[in-house]
Amino acid sequence: MSKRLEVTVEDAIQSYDEEIGDEDYGFIFDSDGNLKYAFIPEVLPDKPPKSIQKIMKILGVIDLQQFNEDLTIH
Repeated sequence: MSKRLEVTVEDAIQSYDEEIGDEDYGFIFDSDGNLKYAFIPEVLPDKPPKSIQKIMKILGVIDLQQFNEDLTIH
């Protein structure tokens, strides 16, 4: 990886860290498209937003609370 690209990736990560809030959801996938990690709000609403429900259904995730247990799925 070139030096210039490394700096760009580091800047992007720092930018995301600053933009991600306590109430945000995020899903990280590996290069094969498998769910690798997810983060969710620390305090979950009774019902997640419809778009998150759709993602959960596609991924076969029944309970988002499992991600509050600091699990990484491989």
